[in-house]
Amino acid sequence: MSTTSDIDAQHVELAMSRLQLMYAKPAHPYYILAPDYRETSSGIATLHYLCHILNLSGREAYICGASVVNPELKTPLLDAQTQQRHSSAGKVPIAVYPEVTIGEPLKCPVTARFLLNFEGFLTQKGMQEGPDDLMFYSGRLIAAKRGEAEGDLLNLPIIDIALFSAGDEPVIRQGAYLYQNRYPLEQIDYSQLPEGIHLLSVANPLSLTELAQRLKTAEVMYTHEWSMTCVMAVLCGCPVIFIPGHGIDQQFLERSLIGSNGFAMLDQSDAVATARAGVIGALERYVTVTTPFWQQLDVFIEKTQAAAQRKYKDQRLAMNQWLQARYPNKQQLARVLERLAANKAPRIEVLVIDKGSDAQAQQQTLKSLEPDQCLYDNLQVVVVDTEQAPLIEAINRTVARSVADWLIVVEAGVTFTPAGLLRLALELSGDCAHWLAVYADEAVRVNGSELGISLRPDFNLDLLLSFPAGLSRHWLFRRDALVGLGGFNSGCGDAYELEYQLRLIEHRGLASVGHVSEPLLVSDAFGLRDCANERAVIEAHLRARGYTHAQVNTRFPGRYEIDYGHAQQPSVSVLVVLEGRLEQFQRCLDSLLANTDYPYYEVLLLDPGNADGPTQQWLSGVEQLGSEQLRVLRLAGGQSRAALCNEAAREALGEYVFWLDAAAAIVGKDWLAQLLNHAQRPEVGAVGGKLLSADGKVHSAGSVLGLCGPVGRAFEGLSHQEAGYQQRLQVDQNYTALSGECLILRRELFLQAGGFDEEPLLAPWVDADLCLKLHQAGYLNVWTPRVQILMGAQAITKASVEQEDAMYARWLGVIARDPAYNLNLSLQQQGGFQMVDKVLSWHPDKAWRAQPVVLAHHADLQGTGQYRVIQPFAALKGAGLIEGGVSPSVLQVADLERYDPDTIVLQRNIDEERLQAMRRLQVFSRAFKVFELSDYLMDLPRGSALQRQMPEDIVGNLQRGLSYVDRLVVSTPALAEHFAHHHSDIRIVENRLPVAWWQGLQAQRRMGSKPRVGWAGGWEQVAELELIAEVIKALSGEVEWVVLGACPATLRPYIHDYRVDVPLHRYPQALAHLNLDIALAPMAQSLFNDCKSNVRLLEYGACGFPVIASDVPCYQGRSDLPVTLVRNSLSDWLEAIRMHLADMDGAHRLGDALKASIHQHWMLDGDSLQYWHKAWLAS
Repeated sequence: MSTTSDIDAQHVELAMSRLQLMYAKPAHPYYILAPDYRETSSGIATLHYLCHILNLSGREAYICGASVVNPELKTPLLDAQTQQRHSSAGKVPIAVYPEVTIGEPLKCPVTARFLLNFEGFLTQKGMQEGPDDLMFYSGRLIAAKRGEAEGDLLNLPIIDIALFSAGDEPVIRQGAYLYQNRYPLEQIDYSQLPEGIHLLSVANPLSLTELAQRLKTAEVMYTHEWSMTCVMAVLCGCPVIFIPGHGIDQQFLERSLIGSNGFAMLDQSDAVATARAGVIGALERYVTVTTPFWQQLDVFIEKTQAAAQRKYKDQRLAMNQWLQARYPNKQQLARVLERLAANKAPRIEVLVIDKGSDAQAQQQTLKSLEPDQCLYDNLQVVVVDTEQAPLIEAINRTVARSVADWLIVVEAGVTFTPAGLLRLALELSGDCAHWLAVYADEAVRVNGSELGISLRPDFNLDLLLSFPAGLSRHWLFRRDALVGLGGFNSGCGDAYELEYQLRLIEHRGLASVGHVSEPLLVSDAFGLRDCANERAVIEAHLRARGYTHAQVNTRFPGRYEIDYGHAQQPSVSVLVVLEGRLEQFQRCLDSLLANTDYPYYEVLLLDPGNADGPTQQWLSGVEQLGSEQLRVLRLAGGQSRAALCNEAAREALGEYVFWLDAAAAIVGKDWLAQLLNHAQRPEVGAVGGKLLSADGKVHSAGSVLGLCGPVGRAFEGLSHQEAGYQQRLQVDQNYTALSGECLILRRELFLQAGGFDEEPLLAPWVDADLCLKLHQAGYLNVWTPRVQILMGAQAITKASVEQEDAMYARWLGVIARDPAYNLNLSLQQQGGFQMVDKVLSWHPDKAWRAQPVVLAHHADLQGTGQYRVIQPFAALKGAGLIEGGVSPSVLQVADLERYDPDTIVLQRNIDEERLQAMRRLQVFSRAFKVFELSDYLMDLPRGSALQRQMPEDIVGNLQRGLSYVDRLVVSTPALAEHFAHHHSDIRIVENRLPVAWWQGLQAQRRMGSKPRVGWAGGWEQVAELELIAEVIKALSGEVEWVVLGACPATLRPYIHDYRVDVPLHRYPQALAHLNLDIALAPMAQSLFNDCKSNVRLLEYGACGFPVIASDVPCYQGRSDLPVTLVRNSLSDWLEAIRMHLADMDGAHRLGDALKASIHQHWMLDGDSLQYWHKAWLAS
């Protein structure tokens, strides 16, 4: 038996790591983007194995973008439920992309790029990585190519050495093979190769076992290209010969994964013998070189998890950033103060309660109200001393002496947001004379430092009564009204504000209370506890309203359940429309009969003409029972559901009608009594309950208007045990709309309201439409979690666009501003109650349009999106000429109504989805609509990425898009001319360079042994470079050719300095750092090119490069741009370049003159901003 002393340090370390792994909880998950698994691709297999190894290492990793995995690996596919689980748990997903992935398709907070090959080698495009992306390389050569010689490696040993190894026994080898992967079959020169050579092609893939068998007996393998198959061959004892001229040379081999042993170049002497001699020891070299992988994996995990943890902390601090962003800029503040001065800004008094226990807390509050912290200065701050008099008496004395218009009581330690009181003052100085009390939103400190946010609904009586701690704190009161009603009641203890709030409602009604959707202050989180004073105040209020037998109960601390104590027990008709399956009907009826204690009800089974035989037999059986409590209404077929329901309501005998979905099952015995508890209140319209799905998730907990469409389900997808945002899954409250799957109201009220609307276009929304009519008539719709209904699976019919439009047309104003929700909560997240983007929620001066509000939608984040939308918008806003925001996607109808812009700019929107959105803009938005176009889309060049985005009928779609807008803005006179017959209002605004990007660039001159002549452009512009291919070849001995971006393989041998494409934000510096002595701008003649802008000349010129360009329309007629124009012939290009080479000083003077002209006339500042301002605005 071994003892502790027998275990060496290495074993102890291993044991500790395994113990840690055993009890480790998976931290932030990995989402690995990979195609379907196939063993014939080592790159794809590597990604799947990385997922497998991460999971075996105690991490949580998933494959994305694939449907086929290796069943022997632990590589689960990512699904929406898993993503939701991660989101709910606060996990930060880490996206892992191979180098062939362009951009950020998974949109994860953290990105790791795993380069399995040279960037752009397979796609001919850069990755467009972000500045914070983490880079990991499968080989040192790949890292070095990106200038990261010491970059992090992740050399995953993808080869199964049990399968791919030569073995100890000698074998007879015969046969030569040619391995072909991407090299074109038709270009193979068999004259270089042995006769009878066999082809190993990925077009006819072998299994790994078959490949290993072939390689173990092969005499030699030839190839044009590098692949992991080459390493497999050497491991199997088969030498590999590379055919030169295709990117592989001896230097490459020496720096490859296992070195050059076992490999040789075809043009070296005794190539086969040299390579054969090097296969010995290949396995040991492979094991040695891949041994560091496990340490590399630790580094990969450590760095990615650290980045995710930083993001996690950032998200926890995001509330601070969100609050900080709600601060007016200089122009906004000036306009706000001017507005307040013109409208008699209200005087606000802040009463700070000092209980003498924490001087620091008091100072914290006072400091937040000082002029250097608080933007509103019409304030009176009073510290209420509770040592000289009881608290409420002291407050009332202070109120009586005050000359303020409004007052608010806060505890010491509360801090005010810089702009909160300013925003409230703006609202109070507006059209709100009927408000006698007003409350705002607030931030809460959790654990002393972390901030949460309480975004409250508009005044919600049932929420106030059920959860006063969440809604009654920190109201502002009109001083004269407070004094007129006798001040605060000293007999109510710590519920004195709640008592006055309820007294105010009793005397002045619900309309006397206002709400401003703006965080006013930051306070400590309150503890949830029952409060005897609160319960007493609520009971007194209920008695004052006539509910003499009401009781206030509680199941959860601080959350109250009111029993109104109705004396009557009215009759109820339960109406069930039999749509669905027979087993659901039976379950619904059985659960209803078994779980209903309330005695006075009837059940009406509404048969809409079911042709199903078993269903008809079952209904006949029900009829034969002859029960007065259970009736079957056989209604005429062919009617709409709304018409059936209306007819049934007229036939119903109950005082109340309760609509129950046929897929529902009743849970609990007192459900009907609980619904009637609210439905019998005279101020209440409809009442609904909590609907649960079979998996224990919330199906619906009320409806949120505008959520993911005209109407969405509140809290959909959350666990039924969760409390929900602001405890709202646990308390009674008012919703503007409720689900018709569980809905009760007085039969007389239902008929008075016209029942369900029978208009076919409103069919999906008849329940919400009915509730909105009740809301409009002044009734409260109540949702209660005390009633729980289990919903079975249902066939969901998606509403048509026409049906959505009909609902928007009728109710858009309230849909966009649902009183039960909050303007700072997003309408785009399923279930709702997630914060909206701060850019779309903070506009303190929007109410009176001091500056026009522009909503700009860019088509991309690349050149056209930046130059034509994003940068002009930023410059105009920075100059104080506009307000607004930018967004890549067109806002949904409700969001658009919320935002209510003066101008909407739409860039290159001609796909069907965006055209539909534009049609809605025309119908539902008053904004001036501008279409932005900078390319002639009908003549796209070969290889343009836009081709994949274009519809078949480009002209037709473009004409439709232009019919929805008020103005077309184009980048060149040529475009304006071509579209003259497509729109009556066309404005030309030429591109200008953003100052922050292009000013102050310093390029060096004469930095090469020969003059540096170059070109920059992406793969979409590579035809420009090919246009001067012969020029490049002819001058390769006279200049150093420099290329940034794209370069065809045929030209690579002539390029002295080739640099891959860089993200756009790094492009100006990267261009300047080319240190060109001459820059070239070749351009072929075409309709597309004729309509292009001259931005290439501007970019070169901003770097101070002398420019030679093609003499084509887009570069012509620019007298203020000293550029040399040439015809597109070899002789003309050579003559112009050599002329510049012969007088480099003169060429550099041209570059200086060009730079000076651009900085004077072609920057996005000064007068040039007025061009954009006039083009984007209606007048």
